[in-house]
Amino acid sequence: MSESEIQIEVFGKTDVGLIREHNEDNLLIADLGGSFRESSLEQPAKLTLGARGALFLVCDGMGGAAAGEVASQMAVDAVFDSLRAVDPEAHEPFARSLRHAVEVANDRIFQQSRDNQSERGMGTTCTAAALIDETLMVAQIGDSRCYVFRNGNLGQVTKDQSLAWQLIEAGAMTAEDAKAFEHANIILQALGVQDRVDVVMSQIALRKGDVVLLCSDGLHGPVTDQEIRDILAAESDLKKAGEGLLQKALERDGPDNITVILARFEGGGLKEPSPDDTVGFVGYDVGRDGPSGGSDASARPTMTGMKAVTDGGSPNSTGEGGSAATRVRRKSRGVPSGARPSASRRPPETSPRDGRSVIALFFLVLIAVAVGSVSVLKCERDAAPRSEGAARTP
Repeated sequence: MSESEIQIEVFGKTDVGLIREHNEDNLLIADLGGSFRESSLEQPAKLTLGARGALFLVCDGMGGAAAGEVASQMAVDAVFDSLRAVDPEAHEPFARSLRHAVEVANDRIFQQSRDNQSERGMGTTCTAAALIDETLMVAQIGDSRCYVFRNGNLGQVTKDQSLAWQLIEAGAMTAEDAKAFEHANIILQALGVQDRVDVVMSQIALRKGDVVLLCSDGLHGPVTDQEIRDILAAESDLKKAGEGLLQKALERDGPDNITVILARFEGGGLKEPSPDDTVGFVGYDVGRDGPSGGSDASARPTMTGMKAVTDGGSPNSTGEGGSAATRVRRKSRGVPSGARPSASRRPPETSPRDGRSVIALFFLVLIAVAVGSVSVLKCERDAAPRSEGAARTP
């Protein structure tokens, strides 16, 4: 395949939302072999896929004050720098380099977090989509998502590394229940909050006309998949579609920072879509050989599906001592600036299904304690909410 056979039109934008004081999301759109590297686009841009590949990245920071923003920017820089330093590779080595780049980002954020008291505990989600040929490879930590829109259908090609997603897969709740789930903001992995992460890899063969969407949970939290599909189906202009998605989240009170990347793929290097095509999560085992010039990735634990990862080593994989019950953090939603949630606040009314969810959560924690130290943290995204006077309307 020649370098000119896949063309990419791309648009990306981030919005602080209506509640937060500052934006802890970061995005990246980059041609790894050229000078194109953007963190926001006012107008769609067109790229030609080169031998070194292209990268699309969304990170949703957490940690309070400016620490979340620091973590997400560090992740963007580390993943880009690591991939940019790699010579052009075949498909599987490139996939291993992508995974390694995310691991490098984790190492850098974790080290800075430990070395700087003001940034202690910061972290970020990371969903990185990259390609050097017709197959899109996705590396994920956390609950930012990647979707593919094809033939009028929208398919999610990532799995949220969140408590809610585990409960959905366990049959304890439905996707609709998860929207109102009290603990929907708990994620099971984030870059920088522990010394090791299990990068979940997936892949999908692209087709002509495919539109790939990467987004933070500021979009997919308040906006349903059906609404996302409807907007993409109604608007072929990437800028209008992207801004339509952002506006829909703002209409739902914009409770979080909102980040969107849209990329459309065309060209002779891609096959035509088939009516029988299905789009969904396809796990990708890239092997455990470390990338050239990098650390030995074989030392990393693996993660099967969304199961809690256990580490038979030290009692606490963060190196800070303690029991198997890890530090618990959450992203506060809609709390007035400077306010703290009351520990004695009355819990909301729960349905029988909510009760089953709480029971399932209890047993997940019980199992984690029983098997030993857990290298998965429940992470808070503690961005300061926007003060009431500063809130804007969509």
